This record gives sequence, C-alpha cells and structure tokens, in this order.
Amino acid sequence: MKSNYNSLFWRISAIFFLLLVCVGLSFEYITVHYSGLYFEEVNQQLNRNTAADIATNSNPFTDGKVNDKAMEQMFDHVMSINPSLEVYLLDKEGTILSYYAPKQKVLLNKIDLGPVKEYIETNGTKYVKGTDPHHPGRYKIFTVAPVINRNERAGYIYVVLAGEHYDTISENLSQSYLWKVGLRGILLTLLVALFVGLIIIRLITRNFSRILEVMQKFKQGDFAARVEMKSVGDIQQVGDIFNEMADILSTNGEKLKEVEVLRRELIANVSHDLRTPIAIIQGYIETLLIKADTLSDEERNNYLNTIAETTTKLQKLVYELFELSKLEANQVTPIKEPFFISELVNDISTKYQLIARENNILITTFLAKELPPVYADVSLIERVMQNLIDNALKYTPAGGHVAIRTIQKMQQVIISVEDSGIGIPENEREQIFGRYYKANNFTDLKNSTGLGLAIIKKILDLHNSSLELITKVDEGSSFIFTLPLYIK
Repeated sequence: MKSNYNSLFWRISAIFFLLLVCVGLSFEYITVHYSGLYFEEVNQQLNRNTAADIATNSNPFTDGKVNDKAMEQMFDHVMSINPSLEVYLLDKEGTILSYYAPKQKVLLNKIDLGPVKEYIETNGTKYVKGTDPHHPGRYKIFTVAPVINRNERAGYIYVVLAGEHYDTISENLSQSYLWKVGLRGILLTLLVALFVGLIIIRLITRNFSRILEVMQKFKQGDFAARVEMKSVGDIQQVGDIFNEMADILSTNGEKLKEVEVLRRELIANVSHDLRTPIAIIQGYIETLLIKADTLSDEERNNYLNTIAETTTKLQKLVYELFELSKLEANQVTPIKEPFFISELVNDISTKYQLIARENNILITTFLAKELPPVYADVSLIERVMQNLIDNALKYTPAGGHVAIRTIQKMQQVIISVEDSGIGIPENEREQIFGRYYKANNFTDLKNSTGLGLAIIKKILDLHNSSLELITKVDEGSSFIFTLPLYIK
C-alpha cells in the first residue's frame, strides 16, 4: 500500500513538473514575443518624424533627377546620428532609386506601397510593418514621408528603423537577455511553484492514501472498515461514496448469507417433508402390490385413502413451496384495484362453513357497515384470508369458534381473524412467521405444510402492511392486518 501511495505521489509530481515547464516556456515565449512587439511599436512612435525631417532637410531631386551628391550628404548625416537606420529613396511606384544600406545585402528593387500608404493615412499613429529590402517576405518597422518636387509628389523617403546593424546587435543581446532574465526567472519560478505544488500534492495524496488503506482492509475481509476524514471537496466525496458502497456491499453480503441459510433450511426441510409422504405412498403401494390377493376390500380402501390423503398433502406442499419461492424472489407484482373487503370475507367464510361444521367449529363474521372499498390485490388478499382461516380451523379444537372482524379506522380497514384455539407459547412467537412453523403442542396437522404464515407475511409486505399477533396459551390467537381505503 505504501508503494502504491508513493507511486501515485511521484507520478502526479512528475506530471505537475512537466506542466510547470510547459507553462514556463510558454510564458517565456509570450513575454519575449510581445515585449519585442512593444519595443518595436515604441521605436516606431519615437521615430515617427524621422523620414519627414529627412525629406524636409534634403533635396533628393534636381530637375526631376536624383541628386546623388545631396543624397550622399544626407546619408552621411543619418549614419552619424543613428547607424541602425536604413534610408531608401523611392519613386512614386515604390521603386528604390537610392539608399543607405549594405549594397550586397539589398535583394529587392521595389517596396510594397500598401503599408506605406496606410502609414501615411494614419499619420504614423498605427503600428504598421513594411517591406524589408534585405529579406523578401519579411517585414520591419519603418517610417515614411512623401518627397515633394515642384509641388508634386515625386516619391518617398522610406526609413527602416531596425536595419541589419540593429538586427545583429539585437540578436546578440537577446541571447544574453533570455539567459539572464528569462531563463533564470523561469527557473526560480519553477522551483518555488514546484516546492509549493509538491506540498499540496502530498496533502492531497495523503488523503487518498487513507482511502486506499481502508479499501485494502475491506478487500482483506474487514467489512467494517470505513473512510474517516475531515477534509472537504472531491476527496471527501470519494470517501463518502466508498462508505456508501461498502454499506451496500455489507448489507447485500448479510442478505446473501441469510438467503444461503434459508436455502439450506429450505433444502433440508423440503427433502424431509417430501421424503415422508413419498415414503408413505411408496410403502402403501408396495403393500398393495405384494398383498394384492390377501387384502380385504376394507384394508385395500384404507390403504388407497391413505395414499390419496398423502398425495393431497404432497401436492399442497409443492404448490406452497412454489408460491413462497416466487414471493421471496420478488417475481410476484400485486395488481391493486378497489374492492369491498366485506364481500370477500363473506364469500370466504361461506366456503369454510362446511369444513367448520364437520369439525364442530363456529365461524362468525362481524363486518363494519357501509365500509368503503379497499385498494389492494384481491387475489393475494384472498390467499391471506384463506391461510389465516385455515390456521384458525386447524388450531381450534371441536366446540371452539372462529371470528372474522373488519373495522374502519381513519383511512384504513383493520381485518382480524380470531380463534379460541390452543394459542402460541411465548418461546415460539419469534419463529411463527418462519418456514415450516407448527405449534409444538398441537400435532393433529395432517394437511399442514407450515408455510402458510410465511406466505401471508410476504404478501402483506408487498402491500406495505404487517401481520400483528395477539395470543394467549389455551385461550386462542388473533391475527390482525390493515389495508388502505381506496381514494379517488
């Protein structure tokens, strides 16, 4: 983990250093470039009247021809004042008639008059570059003034302000300037910025190091490891996101463990519950086959009735296992609709009257009058009522009674199924909604699978409701749940 942290620190530091170098070099280039433009513009403004002074104080033309003597005197005068200037005498079309410059280096015989006219129109107030006679395609700062002969424009005095002599000295000095001022300044700035940056990077990566350490602990099985830091910003968000993910993974891990435990219990219980009825069926069938010639009709009928009852129980067990597995896998989506719970209770209680009378049990209903419709899945609620009444009848001895009640309370309907049966011992109440629950003190449950209450709980969970139990041993139990009223 320490090596990962160091690697991250040095990689970020290297990238930061390269960025600083790029920024420094870019800044140096921009500074040199624009400072050069600044000095050129200043030089052009300071010498704005130079060409005009030369044109005024000299007589370049005599009788329409170039006055070579006058030009030579003018060139000597300019050279003595400012040897960096180059002076050219142009005709009206921009052709070079005479000049003061190194002869072997002048490569052009004509000047582009576009910048010249622009400079004259703006009276030299605009930064303009003109043709460099030494380098075709290159432009330099200049000043220019028209030459008037016999009250007509005969040509121009074109002065290049940064001639070859200026370029030579400028190049020599620029290298020294770049080293003394530019590169040294960049180096000092880089060192300071790098030092400060490394401190900041270390502070940032140190927080990342904490996060990585917690991640490593979590990876190694410490699922309680969480990121704790007081910083703010993106790093804090990373830590919070990891903590949320860790909470989700831990919760899901616990759920998976619970599911695995339930799966093992299910396999064990299913194998046991299926093995018993199958063994009974197989045993009676083998007996019928072996003793087919010796059994009486009464014995044969008893065997067949036992096989039929066991097959019914087996069929019911498989059906309820399938139903519960779909509910636990969230494969059942309730289709809610408004319906009258009183009508459903009446229909179901009527169907169970015959079974109740056969067991000498009285079923009564106490339904609230003018009860509004509820909003739920009618088929699933019917299944809940059937399972509750089934349980009530199974756990109520002969001579007992079962009561079904509905009561409206605000925006809900309370439904309860009460019996006068055996009740549930206190030590069994926590397991009552688990799979295969059966009261230990009541064994006459030939058709019970022990899955009824587990199915009820899952169905009510889908309706955001719960099942409440009120029970007392040897006096009976009451199961209560609620459903919301239908609101238009």
